[in-house]
Amino acid sequence: MDHIYDLIGIGIGPFNLGLAALAQTNTTLSSLFIDQNEGFNWHTGMMLKGAKLQVPFHADLVTLVDPRNKFSFLSYLQAKKRLFRFTIREEYFPLRSEYDDYCKWVADQLTNLRFNLRCLDIDYNEAKGYYIVSCIKLPWGHNILLKARRLVIGIGTSPYLPSFIDKNFKGILHSSQYKFHKQELLDSQRITLIGSGQSAAEIFDDLLNEGKTPYWFTRSPRFFPMDYSKFALEMTSPDYIQHFYQLNANTKQKVLKEQAPLYRGINKELISGIYDKLYERDLSVKNEKHSFLFPNCALTDIKELNGWLNCSFLHQETMETIRHNTMHLIMATGYKYATPKFLHPIRDKIQWTSNGQFAVSANYHIDREATLFVQNAEMHSHGYNTPDLGMGPYRNAIILNTILGKKQFSIEENVPFQGFRGPEHK
Repeated sequence: MDHIYDLIGIGIGPFNLGLAALAQTNTTLSSLFIDQNEGFNWHTGMMLKGAKLQVPFHADLVTLVDPRNKFSFLSYLQAKKRLFRFTIREEYFPLRSEYDDYCKWVADQLTNLRFNLRCLDIDYNEAKGYYIVSCIKLPWGHNILLKARRLVIGIGTSPYLPSFIDKNFKGILHSSQYKFHKQELLDSQRITLIGSGQSAAEIFDDLLNEGKTPYWFTRSPRFFPMDYSKFALEMTSPDYIQHFYQLNANTKQKVLKEQAPLYRGINKELISGIYDKLYERDLSVKNEKHSFLFPNCALTDIKELNGWLNCSFLHQETMETIRHNTMHLIMATGYKYATPKFLHPIRDKIQWTSNGQFAVSANYHIDREATLFVQNAEMHSHGYNTPDLGMGPYRNAIILNTILGKKQFSIEENVPFQGFRGPEHK
């Protein structure tokens, strides 16, 4: 209780884990990062065989701002004696299970992480200029108080389900829980999948591999691939984030809707593989010629009847209502950020937008004094790169530079060949 940390991070996902690694190896900051889980825990319900990251291997926790850091992905491969095998494989995108193991390898070596600590409340001592973080030690339940000059909130997002869904209905699960219910799904008479992003595609593909063919609905007009063209990738750069930040709020909302193929699409290789498996299935199943994929269908209602789920869809082009019965419904409907309750005691210290979101500064703090920072809570202000694992090091470098009051980390500028704000006038 007596020690005052320079920095405490709440939540240890990939973003705060990267921040902890950069802080420990590049600064003299006294830092501590806490998480309520027993250890590093990342998307365990979607850790499927063969599933790949959507970012390349060099977009790890540290490399893009500190390529010589000992916690790089290549250092991990060397330590695990898999560097040659990885290069021989010539695969740009690591397996998701491999990235998870990499993160655990980093977490095991850092000395500024504490697991089994759940944050309950945060208060601020105005006179002495530090935060008081009230925690409970799991599983025993005794209270711990921590002090820090600055906080970084990195608790991540939560699985999202539409409000009309009764969560008590048996047979409905979010995609984040898929792996834990897989055997139950394999025994199901009929499975239906909602969504058109990478998670939905991975689940559909995994069930195909198990001999199951689910029905797949999405309100999107098509099952579109993620855009990996080079000029699109230029938008995953500090330059584009800075451009987006300067747009007005209404324009930001409009632009984000138009950018779905940049972050909500499906890996092109996976789409191709799914089509090939359906093609092969069609050859082996005689006298069965009907569709399993349905674009332009928005789920509007669910009712329960005799152990089945009666789903209603509105077709976005014909405007007709479609009925569909299923035993299990997998909702690959993404994630949303919710303001944590532990921030309530310092609500008046936080700056808010007119619609109740964090008013996030260009440097990722949400208070006037630059003492309270957020991770992965600023898509409305900084754009679609917010949840991108590859841009985590950039955000962490900005946060640490701001805290240190100097350019400890060099941020590349003039990366794109495109001028996002038009030609320069001299």
